[in-house]
Amino acid sequence: MNQLKFGRNVLFLALLSLLTAMIWIGYEVYHAYTETTVPQVISKLIQPLSPTLDQEVFQAIKEKQQPSDEELNLFPTPFPSPSPEEETSPSQTATESSSLEEE
Repeated sequence: MNQLKFGRNVLFLALLSLLTAMIWIGYEVYHAYTETTVPQVISKLIQPLSPTLDQEVFQAIKEKQQPSDEELNLFPTPFPSPSPEEETSPSQTATESSSLEEE
């Protein structure tokens, strides 16, 4: 008799846990379908673009001044420039590669 009462209590607890899990899953599914997943920032970013191009922007880009080599050399570089001994001339590289092909 005592074991039968214990089995009924375990069955009741198992059914109650199953019912709770089913309600929880159902609520989460409902919540997932009804909740908006697109944040407001993204909603503003996905607005359609205007098909017309602003010609003033293109003109401003064309008019930008390109710095000359002398102006660029005035700025310090993060890496030191190579010394003349470290530099290889294209003729030396071509000579070395041609001698490799001949062997």
